[in-house]
Order: sequence, then structure tokens, then C-alpha cells
Amino acid sequence: MFHPNTKLTSKICISRSTPLSEMSTPIKHLSHPEHELILKEDDVIEEDATCRVCNKTVIGFPTYTCSAIHDVDDIGCNNFYLHRSCAELPTKLYPHDKHNQHLLTLKQRPDKYVCAVCENKLKFAYACVACDFDMCVSCAFPCPDDDAQRVLSHEGHQEHTLTLQRQALFKCDACWEEVKDFSYVCIPCDFWIHKKCAFSPPIIPEPAYHHHALLLTYSIPEIHRFFLRFCNICGELVHVHSWLYYCHKCTYFAHMKCATSTVFKLNENELAGNDNDPDLIEFPLHSEEALFDLFATQCSKFQVDFEGVRTDAITISNVIEEHWSHPNHPLQQLQFIINENDSADDDDDDDDDNTRVLLCDGCIQPISLASPSYYGCIECGFYLHSVCATKLPQELPVGVSSFHPQHSLALGKEDKFYEVVQCGVCGFNTNGFYYKCETCDIKIDLCCAFMPARIKHKSHKHHPLVHRPSSSSVCSVSKYIIEVGVEYACEICSNFQIYMIICVSGPSTIRHKYDDHAITLRYPPFFYEGAFYCETCEEPVNNQRPLFHCDDCDYSFHYHCICLQARMKLGGTIQLDINDQKHTLAFVFKRNVRSNSPLYFCSHCGYGHTHNFFFECDGCGYLICIECVSSEIEDD
Repeated sequence: MFHPNTKLTSKICISRSTPLSEMSTPIKHLSHPEHELILKEDDVIEEDATCRVCNKTVIGFPTYTCSAIHDVDDIGCNNFYLHRSCAELPTKLYPHDKHNQHLLTLKQRPDKYVCAVCENKLKFAYACVACDFDMCVSCAFPCPDDDAQRVLSHEGHQEHTLTLQRQALFKCDACWEEVKDFSYVCIPCDFWIHKKCAFSPPIIPEPAYHHHALLLTYSIPEIHRFFLRFCNICGELVHVHSWLYYCHKCTYFAHMKCATSTVFKLNENELAGNDNDPDLIEFPLHSEEALFDLFATQCSKFQVDFEGVRTDAITISNVIEEHWSHPNHPLQQLQFIINENDSADDDDDDDDDNTRVLLCDGCIQPISLASPSYYGCIECGFYLHSVCATKLPQELPVGVSSFHPQHSLALGKEDKFYEVVQCGVCGFNTNGFYYKCETCDIKIDLCCAFMPARIKHKSHKHHPLVHRPSSSSVCSVSKYIIEVGVEYACEICSNFQIYMIICVSGPSTIRHKYDDHAITLRYPPFFYEGAFYCETCEEPVNNQRPLFHCDDCDYSFHYHCICLQARMKLGGTIQLDINDQKHTLAFVFKRNVRSNSPLYFCSHCGYGHTHNFFFECDGCGYLICIECVSSEIEDD
């Protein structure tokens, strides 16, 4: 039988009930219309004192007594007691499962009246006069245990008190889960919450899965509503107006059921950060140069492993008279140097968004002092690392490429420098070299062709990741859907996979032309109280996703605002006749800095773009998209 007055624990009373000091204002109640009632903490109550409404003991519970209790003329009031919870009972109930024909009203009943459900005597009942039906308070609000109160003042719904209702199937306004359970309901607001949610702890002081305490909050804070937010435990969406556990220092969100789940356990390897294969390479690599170093190392390893197999490698010499990728002019061996006298000239180009370091036309990676030897055609602006010019095998035999082991792959490139192919591994567009499977019509970017099959990743240090075909699932780090190419996934944690484009292929540290410090790719959670704003577009940055951040300057950047998400070499030129005049147009990339910036319109087809590759005339500003150049206009 439901006991409406069982004493709550002190924790629940303090956090979920109105303090006694705030309830000292006298009230009027239908159970004692003669005088006002007052709630006092120091009243002396007899051991056999019972509540006038529910007939249960009042010992140990907040209780109203008559304000005229010390009046000698009203000696009968000395025996009047009313639980605070009973005083807050609703006076009317919607149709009840014990009597669903009519509305029930709380009324005082004459002696000898009994409850139609439990047949116990009653003083007050929820009554239907039309049907001569009376039901006691305990039967009106049945409860499976003795640790609940019938009426609740809750800071998650401060407009009205919440009333305990019978078990029913409903969608909870706190956790948004649809479960059959007892509920606390605000009838005027049609607000329903599970009984379990109503008594959720206001703080989880030492969660096993996070390094700070988590506070219960009743909606996502305004400052974090610009983006969709996801639970850091299960990865599913957190609704804006749902209750959740939250760490403001890390912008860490957790569903109520995830944060309080008793079955949540961390793997022992996760707790220890166990690394079973220290020889695996950890991604993302620290710089763009590091990606080339990896590619060059893997390529050299291929030369050793397949010694004696015909690879058609080119003999190293000072001049390559006719290279397969650039047959029109010889390539001369050069050395990369930095001329300090050119630094002033470089400053003149700071405002050019398309200014890039010297790039290899093969792997589309920087040519730097780390690998200073390269081959170049100065006339055409065509350059190749020495490795890309002389060490690349013309064919990868069956089984060499871990991404496409079933067939051999042939080295190739497109005829025109602005023609683009999509890598079947990372999904990047590239105008560099690639390996192609003629049977499957798959093209693999030069760097991806030599990527390892198993890696480590900074966002998932306790298990290695292996590549597999994209599963159209959500990247566990970037939250983007992995629709193309391959993904790296954990074989132990079935729900962890990462997107190659953002999480693997890009560098972890870059230098921005407006910042003298290194800008680091950061992964959540961030120890940063407040919102991030991108220094490039001045719009909010989602700190539940990777972002670039400079700790010295406290500058943040969207990934896409600072990294070109393609392996493309820009700057090549073509000649076009425009209005009977010959113009030189440079290959450029245009992107809106802000979401409300005007579109870039192609002068040929008239289509507007938020971002795209174009050819642009520096003199007259004529702009033509790469699609129009590739499909309709030929370079004479």
C-alpha cells in the first residue's frame, strides 16, 4: 500500500522541496475553514497524531497546524494536523483509471464513509457525486515504494507543483524517453516527468567517465544552442529543452540515463590507456611535411620489399629529359632554399588567399628544407619532389595497397593541371598523381596509396584503428557522416570510427599567415568556459568538434576556414579570349568568409557558389568556374 508520508532522505528534501522557512506564510485549506494554518518546525506533536486528510501519521514530516492552536476558546484545534504534501494536493483530478467517467473533486466526507477501492474509512476523498464514488488519497496516488511524496516542488518546473500520478506510458519532458512508469505531472502545463527523473541527483560529484563534477541542468545553456549538441557518452543528440548533466568547464553534455546508468563501465585498457602496439603511427601527423615524410618512407620501404620486381623507376640525374608526367620540357634538379631578401616581397602577398608554399605537382605536399632536392620546369611552374620524380613505382602489384589489394594499380595523372579526380580512399579532390585500378575504375591519391592499414589516433589512444569501407555512420570525432572512401574504425569499440578527411589526412599543427604561433588541432573536451568564435569568419565554432586553437593568442578557427579540404595545387594559368581580348586567368579557390557573404558567380554560366575552384583574371576580375572550363572551354 502506498504510504504518502514516508520521510524523504535529507538530500532529496533539501534539493527538491521548498524549505520550511519559505512555507511559514499562513494558508487557508478546505480541511479547516475556521482558521488559517501555519507550518512550524518547533511544534510539539503527540505520538498518535494523524493527518486530517489521509489519516497517516505526521511524526517526522512537515506538518501544518492551526494558527489558533494556543487559543483557549478553540481547544479543539489542538488536535488538527495536516501534512504539507496533503495541503498541496490538487483539488480536482482528471478521469482516473479507477473511475474514468467523470472528474473527481477533493471533498470532506461524513463519518462512516469508506473508500470504494480499499474500503478503509476516510475523512477526505476524491469524490464523484453523480456516481456516489469516493476514493481515498492513497488509492488516488498509488506508488510502488515508500520513498515518494505525492506533491513535489521542483526547480525543473517552478511554475507549479507536480503531483504524483499512476503508472502510465508517456514521453518524459525531462529525459525524453517513452517508458511506462509512475510520473509527476503538472496538469495546467501538461508537463510529465518520470518519478526517477524527478529525484535525479542535482550533482554527480565524481563520475567515472569524466574528470569534473556534472551538474543537473534543465535545458542546454543559451550560449551553447548555436549548434546541435550530442551526448559525450552515447553520441546521440541531446534535445535543447531536455534535462541533462553538464560540465561547463568542458562543454560536456550527458543524457540523464547515460550519466546515471549503473551498467556503464570503462574497459580496463581504457582506464590504463593501454597501447598494445607501440610501433603504430599516431595520427593526425604534426605537420604537412610529416605526411610527405611518411609517404616517402613507405615508398622507400616498397623499393626494398619489392627489389627485383620491375617498377620502371627513373634514374636519378641532374636533368630528366622527358618525364612521363611532363613530356614537353625537361625537368632540372634543383635545391630548395629560403632567400631572406625575398621576405619583404612575400609580405606583399599576405592578403592573397590563394598564396601557397612551393608545392609538388605529384603528391601536392610542400617542398621544404626537410627534403630540399626537387625537379622543376621553371617555364611551366611544374615541380616534383625527387621521390615523386624518380622513386615512384609505375605499378603497385596485387596485394601491395591495403586499400585495394585485389588488383594492381597503375600510376597516372590527368592531362590538364586543373582536371580533378576524387580519391577513392579519403574522398579528397586532387589534381596530382594517383594510382588507378583499371578494372574497378578507382583512383587513389598518391599519399593515400601508401597509408598504413592500422594506425593509432589521438582521440582514441587505448585501441588501434583499422581501415574499412565507409559505413555511412557518423564520425565519432568530427560528427560528420562518413559517406565516401574508407574510415578508420576500432575493432574493440564497435561504435568508434573516424573520417579520413578531417581526422587522419590533415595536420595537427599549422601556421596561419596572420599568427606567429603554431595553431593546434584540438579535440574535445576543451577546458574553456564560454563559446569559441572563429577569427576568420567571426562565427561560433562548435567545441564538440575538432577545431584549431592558438593557446598563446586564444584564437580559434573552424577547420574549414583554415584548411583547404582538397589536395589541389593552385596558381596555374590558362589563356582565354574575353570580349576579343586575350586574358591570362589563374587557377584559384574562392570561399565565402561568412555565411551571409555574397556568392561568387561564374561569368560564363551565371551560377552562384559559396565555394568552388575558379579561373580568375587578375586584371579585369573575370571569374569562370572549373566546371565550365573543363566541359566547354578548351585551352588553346
